[in-house]
Amino acid sequence: MKRPGPLRYAGLGVQLAVTILVSVLVGQWVDRKAGTDGVFTILGALLGFGGTLYSLIQELTKADKDGR
Repeated sequence: MKRPGPLRYAGLGVQLAVTILVSVLVGQWVDRKAGTDGVFTILGALLGFGGTLYSLIQELTKADKDGR
């Protein structure tokens, strides 16, 4: 069976950037509503990064188990 090339994972960087951007924007919105000084922005960035990292690990583990 032919192994997929590196382009299979090319979109993961874009996914990481978009997820973190959306999480930061939501965090900024919550900060404005709650009157806090960036707490939710930082929390959003960390949660976005952590969620994307978890998704990446799951995808790579699945691909490894499938032999791809």
